Amino acid sequence: MSFLFLPKSDGTYDRLPVTPENTRKYIESIPLYRDDDDPLFWSQDRIREMQDQSFKRQMEWVWDGHDYYKRVFAEQGIEPGDIQGLDDLEKLPLTYKKEYMAEPDSFKLKPSEPTLYDWDFEIAYTTGSTTGMPTPFWSTIHDVHGVWQLLFRGIKIGGLPPNARLMNLFPLGPVPHIGFFRARDIGIMGVGFSSSFGATGMTYPEFPVHRSMDYAMDVIENSKAQIWLGIASFMRRLIMKAEAEGRDFSSTLHIQALGEACPQAMREDMKRRLQNMGAEEPFVSNSYGFTEMQGAMPECDDFSGCHDPAPNLYFFEIVDEETGRRLPDGERGLICITHINRRGTVLLRYIVGDLGAITHETCPHCGRNGVRTVIAVGSTYATRTSELVNLKGTLINPEILRDEVANTRGVKEYQIIFTKKDPDDPYSLDELMVKVSPEEGFDMEKLEQEIQTRLITAVEMRPRVEFVPMEEIYDPTVALKAYRVLDMRPRDE
Repeated sequence: MSFLFLPKSDGTYDRLPVTPENTRKYIESIPLYRDDDDPLFWSQDRIREMQDQSFKRQMEWVWDGHDYYKRVFAEQGIEPGDIQGLDDLEKLPLTYKKEYMAEPDSFKLKPSEPTLYDWDFEIAYTTGSTTGMPTPFWSTIHDVHGVWQLLFRGIKIGGLPPNARLMNLFPLGPVPHIGFFRARDIGIMGVGFSSSFGATGMTYPEFPVHRSMDYAMDVIENSKAQIWLGIASFMRRLIMKAEAEGRDFSSTLHIQALGEACPQAMREDMKRRLQNMGAEEPFVSNSYGFTEMQGAMPECDDFSGCHDPAPNLYFFEIVDEETGRRLPDGERGLICITHINRRGTVLLRYIVGDLGAITHETCPHCGRNGVRTVIAVGSTYATRTSELVNLKGTLINPEILRDEVANTRGVKEYQIIFTKKDPDDPYSLDELMVKVSPEEGFDMEKLEQEIQTRLITAVEMRPRVEFVPMEEIYDPTVALKAYRVLDMRPRDE
């Protein structure tokens, strides 16, 4: 359960459960929030009118200086007058990651009459591309101001306490990524927030600036950090190690787990361990974000859906995988984003690479009217389309497997592997294997049976379960996040 932290005159705060009435009370208690004309509390019609106006201006910018889309429009016979509003988006072809990755510079606006706000401010990079090479994503001064507003409104959605102590647990990676950038920027946009940094990550021998997990735990403990942001699997590993050492994490109020799915059992496990270290009712949330959004969509409460904090910047659709047709609320399909107020890298009808569902219904938890994601599979909001695999002639969504294994009591860490019964024979039968690091004291025979029963029920396949040390599955000193699904079968089969 999440809380809204209502400030009191003595510097402390009251915890209020998340309701539409309490959300309004919380916003009124903080002048910066009260004075913000937040579109998430507008009517649906007014939000859409604002988005149409922004999109019309965005298309003027695109026709003026976007190399890729001007070329595509010419090939498709699309004229400027053909696109008048967001209802006309379906006239445009979908943009896929492979097209953006092939020529990222052609997706950057090159205005004929640039202003100060069109200067480049920063470059972030997408991660996890199939080529292994990160793809640059440019943000101008104009864009970064918009992202700061997004972060400000995201903090408001989370109901975080004013003057909070923030801990950035994103790694200091070899290339700039939005996790570290935006967790840093939240400190700028927070209501009196103070920020600390773990600075963990892959070491660079020439400049030994990276620090250990032990150092990050010391900072959390000594600074009495209240809010954490980081990769879900890394933060869980840190919590497990801290619990084993008897650390005092009693100040922890709110954890924003990002970068990967954080299913219900994983959240409950983190919460229970934090409570064992003195935390009182900490909220472990799972925000949904990606580089092409330059931020994240936070939850206002447990599994409330992830709210888009910036309907003035982005328009979301769910589209059919085969036709590109826009799907109605609640139906599952490809998550598609259109930039409606950007000056750097600009994407229209861009396929993020996830399957999910959205709703425009007023949130029953907080009363906001903007778009939000809804649970797509199990207890998670999205699944990667690239992870859909064919095993023994059956197309399987690994998110279902992940959800079943993660929600099995006794599983400390896990990894799902698609392999061959005989790894040396590419023509041998496919095999589903689950590597598990069990909690201490659990009966491994019963745990194996439980996992097998769950997966047989979910996907009608019996896995081979292998118990291994935790470090064999995920070593946070080597990888950014845990790789939960691996396809180890020969690629040329």
